[in-house]
Amino acid sequence: MGNFDEHFNAGKAAGLLAAVVGGLLVLDRGGGIEEAIIVAAGIGGVLVVGSLLPDIDHQASKPRQAAGSLGVLTIVGGVIGLVIFEPDSVALLGGIVNSLGFGGSPSTLGISVLVVGAAVLLATGGDTFDSLTTHRGFTHSLPFVGLVGLGALVASQQLANLGGIFGVFQGQNGVLVAVAAAAGVLVHLVVDS
Repeated sequence: MGNFDEHFNAGKAAGLLAAVVGGLLVLDRGGGIEEAIIVAAGIGGVLVVGSLLPDIDHQASKPRQAAGSLGVLTIVGGVIGLVIFEPDSVALLGGIVNSLGFGGSPSTLGISVLVVGAAVLLATGGDTFDSLTTHRGFTHSLPFVGLVGLGALVASQQLANLGGIFGVFQGQNGVLVAVAAAAGVLVHLVVDS
């Protein structure tokens, strides 16, 4: 059973090795040095994160505390982002509430639903997550390894769609990142065994 430092150190060592191998694979396929460096950094970073991720199922763990903080920022940022960047969607949500018999401006109703939903998530999210997980349960399993790999693949492709320097994560490079994320979880499981 590894502690945070053991998981972190194993993740860093495996991440460094994977970053070197990934960078060399990019160069071998004819990619430039800039692409190789960006992909190598992505591979190393997700492998380290993956090596820590399974312990989100333990309340006192550093990954769980970080996930909680990130969750709060995501929920609050998501509500603010929807109101600012997707006002039509917020008004559509308010229109649905209107159709249920509630009166008022669709935008105001939509914002109200988002704020109430965010408050409920913030108040109950951690407890709900705790009731659904046990330490060394699903997040310490092979299906979780696959889920993390799949999630990393989807995330890398979405990131690639942003373009710019993130465009390098399209295709094979995204697959390398996904494999690294899954390998990080495997590193965690090996340290725990």
